[in-house]
This record gives sequence, structure tokens and C-alpha cells, in this order.
Amino acid sequence: MKKNFDPQKTIYLIDGSTFLYRAYYSMKPLYSSKGIPVQAVYVFCRMIKKLIDTFDPHRIILVWDSVSSSKERREIYSGYKAGRQAPPSDLFEQRKIIIEFASMIGLPQIEVPNAEADDIINSLVQDYKDRYSMVVIASDKDLYQLLDNNVFIYDPFKDVITDTSAYEEKMGFAINKLPFYFALLGDTSDNIPGVKGIGKVGATELVKKFENIEDLYRNLDKVHKERIRIALQENKDNAFISYFLFLLKYFKTDITTDTMIFDPNNWIKAKPLFQDLEFNSLLKNIESVHEQKNDLRPFFAQEKGYAFKSVTLQNELDDLINYLKAKKNFAIDTETNGLDPLKDSCIGISISAEKGIAYYIPFGHKNFEQISKEQIINKLKPIFESNEYKKYLHNAKFDQLVLYSLGINLKGIAFDTMIAANVIMEDDQRIGLKYLSNFFLNEKMLTFEDVVKDKKLKDFSYVDLQDATNYAAADAHQTFILTQILKDKLNEMNLKKVYEEIEFPLSEILYQMELDGIKIDIEVLKQISIKINEEIKRIDNEIQSFLNFIVPINLNSPKQVEDLLFNKLNLPRQKKSAKGTSFSTDQKVLEELAALHEIPKLILKYRELFKLKSTYVDALPEYINSKTGKIHTTFSQVSTSTGRLSSFEPNLQNIPVDGYGIRSAFKPDENYIFLSADYSQIELRILGYFSQEENLINAFLKNEDVHTKTASYLFDISIDKIT
Repeated sequence: MKKNFDPQKTIYLIDGSTFLYRAYYSMKPLYSSKGIPVQAVYVFCRMIKKLIDTFDPHRIILVWDSVSSSKERREIYSGYKAGRQAPPSDLFEQRKIIIEFASMIGLPQIEVPNAEADDIINSLVQDYKDRYSMVVIASDKDLYQLLDNNVFIYDPFKDVITDTSAYEEKMGFAINKLPFYFALLGDTSDNIPGVKGIGKVGATELVKKFENIEDLYRNLDKVHKERIRIALQENKDNAFISYFLFLLKYFKTDITTDTMIFDPNNWIKAKPLFQDLEFNSLLKNIESVHEQKNDLRPFFAQEKGYAFKSVTLQNELDDLINYLKAKKNFAIDTETNGLDPLKDSCIGISISAEKGIAYYIPFGHKNFEQISKEQIINKLKPIFESNEYKKYLHNAKFDQLVLYSLGINLKGIAFDTMIAANVIMEDDQRIGLKYLSNFFLNEKMLTFEDVVKDKKLKDFSYVDLQDATNYAAADAHQTFILTQILKDKLNEMNLKKVYEEIEFPLSEILYQMELDGIKIDIEVLKQISIKINEEIKRIDNEIQSFLNFIVPINLNSPKQVEDLLFNKLNLPRQKKSAKGTSFSTDQKVLEELAALHEIPKLILKYRELFKLKSTYVDALPEYINSKTGKIHTTFSQVSTSTGRLSSFEPNLQNIPVDGYGIRSAFKPDENYIFLSADYSQIELRILGYFSQEENLINAFLKNEDVHTKTASYLFDISIDKIT
């Protein structure tokens, strides 16, 4: 999932040690001209820059393991993290430089004696999750047990944000059962023993069947597989030891929300360090806020003599049309008053056909005279719809949809700089046009904030002619220049085939998918809503009847639910809220209490239904386009580091399978049907095709089990002896 977090109401917690190790091993050794090892420093700095650019954090903290961080867990189990290779000596040298870097940019840091970073992150989450959204930036599986209504995990290496529902759907059980699950599975990297002989499938089955590890061992006779039951009996001590090793601990810290305040503009303060370590690409991206605010014009337009021209008269438009007919190849960009290309209005088009010159044709601005939209479309349509002219765009799919709304079916798309950049850039690099302009050309562009937000304008249609031209014309101009640069890069990196045969053609398919959209039957959703409302009302009445309807309770109020559970029902209090002034009623607490009383179980069901209704049943109709009567999601081929497709606004890849039939509300077009298709072991088959690996291909051709075949080769024993 992707989620926009309010910078003022969000705290970001970075697992510094994970970042350090991933940075160290993510690229080959790198040295400055002075012989200083710096690859971990370089990658770490870029990772922090990506976080700043992605989230614009105002409260953030870098959490480090202490030198003796494993001491307490080793007292429980002497083998904890034993057998690990000693870290390379230069790792700690680079860690010192990273700490210096963090200090230079004012990035808050914390290290608590005898505490692991995971435990400190847990402590801060417990302290502040009731007041702030908490984004834990890590890839450590232990930390997923922190997921809560207001706690998210962001894996920067996969560029994925995970919430509770997504993770529980993936795992098949509740978050609070994670320590139980990992206690059975163990962890070879930390030398946590687990239960020998139980793998992921077995552990999952047990966790689904039993409430917790105590419940499992009280009811071993209900474990029907003899092999599993014997393994559990023989490894009981290891199971409980592993359970306690996985549980996160709480440490009282002196960290306040003020301690974690961070100013993203401080990035420029790292410039001396980048100069000393010769990080030229990072130096390129250092931006001076002072320069940006003092002069709204992009500095490259002034210094390099670029001519950005507005087209507001009929004769200027005629001249531009003749110019384009002569040039044949040009870059296009559109400007809109919103981010929904099929719903919002196009207010201008920019074009560039050579370095140094670009044009902006406005027709939807509020505050100056322009040529009519109809005249502009009539002039541009024949050229835009002709394959004779080659067009270059950045995120072509978006502009295709915008132009389609104007009645223009764009043809002759020859290059997409965003897709090309996604093919050649590293995972931690951005692919936005403004970033690419900085990275490849060292040329700064105006931002939307400069011309709209900082001037407190409603949208781009209120921008004056000069600023609009400087901003919009630059988009087309930089796209034109970057086209050849990225073409050359694709050739240099032997990625031209990937771009031309896979990624670029896919964009056209996704455009058609987004344009087609999908029908949804509002009447079906209304009926589902009625059923859910009835169930919600039934639960509410059942709870109210328990109280004899004396004082109505609002089940959406944590304070009133707390009073019901702990004062009226006298159920045992589980844990304090982060503020320490009340007791928590989160999902984990309710699941614990559900074993003692029916009311917490009903509240859990109520919250589940309320979320289903608000997130899907009530929300999906809001996405229906009034012009088409369909939902038009956005499909992205560039949002995940794995290359998998993502869907957002709304996410149609995450519609739940539930007992109310939400999926049944989606309807195919007339004379069409929905087809659900899944290809067995598709990734391995693709691997076999591209690698032409003979043994892999033969295994598929002969319908052999690929994993058995692989094991046979790995262990050099015959297939019939593979268990």
C-alpha cells in the first residue's frame, strides 16, 4: 500500500543498524582518494535522502543498537546471536562517519546502553502511538509485531508500506500472534532455536488453531500430526525460550516529541562532508533553499539562455504548428487543476522540439487572456493524432488520459523518460522529472510548491502567465533533453531490450486498462451496506442491552469502551495507553479479553464491520467517474522495486474476500465476463525462458517438480531420495 502521512502528525523511526548493514553490503567496496572506505556511508546518505524526499518528515529519529545490546537476551539463552561472523572492521569506521553525518543535518539519534534498536523502537511506539501516526522504517520481521491502527512499517528496500490488515491478510493470523509464530519457527540469523522440524506451513497451522503458545502446550493432544506433536514435546524449552527472545521489551527513554523534530532543509549542511568524501552525485543534489525562494525562475533558464515562450495569440499558435510540422519530433506535457486525469480539467499544454526553446499554450487559466480551448485542440489534434510525428513524454500514460478527455487520441509516442529512468536508476533513486533534471543535467526546476502552494493559490489554473510558462515549458524542455540522455544510458547498460520489449509497451496496455475502467453496482453495495448496518446495529443493541440501555455507549469512542470494559465489566486491564492516563482498548487487548467475556469479542466484530463499511462499501462509490459511470484506478509499473504492478486511488488489488460479497459488486461490461487466471510458478518459467537454462526448461517440459529437481542437484542425490 501507499499512504500519505501528515508530516506534522507523524513520527518516523529508523532502524539504524539495519540501514547500516544493508548499506555496507549493497555495493562493492568504495574508497575516497584518501583511501577511506565509504560505500556504507554513501549508500546510507542516499537512503536518508530518499526518506526525506518521500515523506518530508518533521519528526524522525535514528535508533542504534548499543554495543552490549544482546546482553539481556543472552542471559535467557546463551546462544542468542552466537555464531555470527564478526563485523568487518571498516564497518564501525563508517558507522562513525554516518553518526557525524546525522549530527551535521540535525537528524536526531538515540542509543540506550544494553538495549537493542528493536526494543527502543518498540518503546517509542508505545509512548507516542496514541497521539501520532508511527512509521517504523525497517525490514526486520521482529518489528511487524508493532503494527497497530496507528503504526505502519515502511520497508525502504522494497519501497512498501505495510499496515495491520495487509500483514494479517498475508500471514493469515492476527498480529498479536507473531511471537507465537516465530517461537515455533525460530530464526537462524539470530540463532533462535524454535522448534526443530516445524516450518512456515506447520507453524501457521498451529498459530491459527491455538490462541497462544501456552494454549498449544496445554492441548498437545489436539495436534493430530504425530511428527509435529513429537517435535513440540521434544523442543518445549526451546519454544518458550524462543517466544521470550522474540518479545519486544520496553525501556523508559528521555525522548520527547520535541527531541525528534527535524528540518529537511538541513540537508545542505552535509555539503562539507560530501565534498571531503567526494560524493559528487550527492553534491549535485544539494539544493539551496535560499536560492530557490529568492528567485522563482529556474536558474538554468537564466544562466543558459533558454527561451520559454507563452502562446496566447492566434498567430503565435499558427507559427508553432508550422514549427512542429518542420521539426517532426517534440516533447509534450500537460497541466491540470488536479491529479485525476479523467476527472480534472486540462488547463494548458507545453511543447519543446529543440534544446533551448519551449512553449506553453494556456487555455484554462483564470487571470489572463488566452486562445480558446476549442481553437487550440483543432490545431493540435491532427499532429497529436498522427504517427508521423514522434512524441516524447514523462509519464505518458497520465498525459494520454488528459488529452483523451480533450478529445485527442495521442499517437506516435516514441519515448517515456519516466519509464526509461525506472529501468536504469538504482532502487533508492527517484524518477521524477525534477530529480532527473538535477541528477543528469545539474539543472534545477521550479516545483509545484513554488508556483502554487507557497503563493497560497487554489490550483495551477490560478498561476499567472510568467510563472506558469516558466514552470510548464520547463517540463517539456527537460523531457526533450533527457530523452537522448536516457536512450544512451539504456544502450550503455544493455537495458534497451528490457525497455523496448517489456516496460514501454506495457504503458500502453495500462493506459487502455485505466481508460476502460471497471463497473461497480452501487445497488449491490447499498444492499451490503444495509446488511452490515443491521449487523452493526445488532451488535450495538446486544452491548447496550447488557447495560440495560441506561447510558448509551458510543463504540467508536475509545474512552467509553475503556469505561465499559474496565469499570462496568471489571475485566483485567492489559496495558496503559501511550499517554499513561488511560488503558488501551486496541485490537491486541480486545483479543486477550475476548477469551474472558463476550463483549470484547462483539466490539472486535463491530470494529471489523465498521472498517469494512468505511474503507470499501462507503468509499468505493466515491471513486465513480460521473462522466463514465466507472471506477478508473491508476496502475503503476514504477512504484515497487520488485517490478510488480500496483494500483491506487482506489487500490483494486486489495478488495477483500469477505462474508458480505463486496467483490460481487464489480461487474463486467456487457457481453464480457471476468476471468481469473493464475499461472503456476510463473517467475521460474520466465527465468527458464530468459536464461535458457537447460535443466530448468527440461523440468517444466517433463512436468517434473522443480523444487525436487533443484534439491537433487544441490545435494547430489537422486530424485527418489528427496524427502
